[in-house]
Amino acid sequence: MKTILMTGLVALAALASPAMAQKPSCDAKCLTGIAQDYMEGLVAHEYKDLPWGDHVGFTENGVSINIGESLWGAITAAQDHPYIVTDPESGNVVWFGVIEEHGLPAYYGMRLKVVDKHITEVETTLGREGVPGAFKPADGYEVDRIFSQKLGEKAQSPREKMIAIVEGYFNSKQLNDGTLYTRFDDTCNRVVNGVSTTEGEDHWAAKAAKGCAHQLEIGLYKPVDRVRERRYPVVDVERGVVVALSMVDHASRYVTYETTDGQEHQMPLEYPNTLGLMEVFKIADGKIVRIEGVQALLPYFMKTRWGH
Repeated sequence: MKTILMTGLVALAALASPAMAQKPSCDAKCLTGIAQDYMEGLVAHEYKDLPWGDHVGFTENGVSINIGESLWGAITAAQDHPYIVTDPESGNVVWFGVIEEHGLPAYYGMRLKVVDKHITEVETTLGREGVPGAFKPADGYEVDRIFSQKLGEKAQSPREKMIAIVEGYFNSKQLNDGTLYTRFDDTCNRVVNGVSTTEGEDHWAAKAAKGCAHQLEIGLYKPVDRVRERRYPVVDVERGVVVALSMVDHASRYVTYETTDGQEHQMPLEYPNTLGLMEVFKIADGKIVRIEGVQALLPYFMKTRWGH
């Protein structure tokens, strides 16, 4: 019987496996099924029957832990109709929605890496209530349907261009000099942990300025020192979807700052911190239409084993 090593570390040999360069053995249906089986096992607190690889990396909010610990003991329910997106080319699948820990709701993003129909990586990001930052009561929350809708052929972009569009978004946020390095649809909205950061009055950024493009044009995110460890494990060209993971650092060198329109703003948090983010981008006609994701507040400049 094969021995399964379930630690928070993944062997370098697994990352360099020739199987990863071959034609995917697990299509979209296969990846979706494995993600669903994983979540069923997670809620049941039963992991032994899942299709594990020889070496498995598992993290929760960036921290390497053992499978069977932490969320494996705390979860009590998972959303019946989550958002699932797959990428057979990379062997990744993402499950995004709401879970409960002992009855308390949390926003939850999970990435599974599948090699030869076996799970080799599990990366989870949880946005919990009570932690400083964005959080909206999760009752009735569902990812916007636009992420599941297929695009017409003319509205689609090549895989590499889609990644470049999201990379340009991160560059715009990191440099914050008023220059846009990407393009936005006029209706673009960003939602994190159920809270719109670009519209309404529920988030400090939305109160300060409206719209995805305008916020960056005035340098509203000047407190961002860097957006690092950017990764794009899932790209769905047909639906115009990119899943992006990143770590956003705030050194908090000051408590107030001025945007390019001359307005003074208060720092949302006055101590150094890092946000761990798993976000889903909708791209149509070469423009970002919507961003939706989950974020976790982490110690400043925290490293994650998935980084580059």
